Amino acid sequence: MSSSITARDASILSFGAALGAASMYLAIRISNSNCRSNRKRPAAPETRSLPPFARELERNVALHQIRLREWEDMEWRQKSGWRGKDFCHNPEGRAVRVLSYYYADDNCPDGKKDMTGVVWFGPDAESHRGLCHGGAMSALMDDFCGHVAFVTSDSPWSGATVQVNVSLKKPVKVGSVLRIVGRVSKREGRKVHVEAVLDDGGGWEGNAEPVVYAVLEGLSIDGVKMSEHDDEIATRTWEMHTCREGRRHRRDSGWNIKGLKQSDVNK
Repeated sequence: MSSSITARDASILSFGAALGAASMYLAIRISNSNCRSNRKRPAAPETRSLPPFARELERNVALHQIRLREWEDMEWRQKSGWRGKDFCHNPEGRAVRVLSYYYADDNCPDGKKDMTGVVWFGPDAESHRGLCHGGAMSALMDDFCGHVAFVTSDSPWSGATVQVNVSLKKPVKVGSVLRIVGRVSKREGRKVHVEAVLDDGGGWEGNAEPVVYAVLEGLSIDGVKMSEHDDEIATRTWEMHTCREGRRHRRDSGWNIKGLKQSDVNK
């Protein structure tokens, strides 16, 4: 009798251990799956939930929206020699992400050649609880300093940022959508001096003065060759394009390189 009970208990214990191990394995798989799923679902706001200044920029067809193919076409980016995703323009990024850059040329009513960006500060930019790291703000300023110099030259990536002086005025809360606006303040040969302000866009409709979060004084050098590649991607130029909805784009000629569907070119 005693030996029979022992055998049965051993069988039950063995089955229980196997069941526990299987449950633990399943729980780990589900947990990892949820983590991966959360990473793949950036929480950037949809257009309809953007602040008024951002929606106004989207509606203003006098502005050129800046588009680089490597910001949008990840398959083409990988095949063209990039090894990762753009730090500030990754469409799946959860840190600091530029949602759009807009450029005003000579044909804009106010005559200002400003570049304006709509920027989202996500959870992976966090430092102090609920607040973004100052480095995220500085990284944005670095990106802006370079691209405003590129947009006002003949081609994308036509130089490099060499100096970024950023004054941090106010901490940015995680989840904020802010405006960065600036311009080339002076050119001295190949030196391109840039100034910019990061704010909440509060003064866009004349209701309140914008709250300023950071101020930039930067310097880029035009015409510096940064890449060792010498191909049609390295020698791209800017093109003007108007999409079916009437939005004007200032985009790189890389959109014409083989491998892109004509339907995508016309967007």
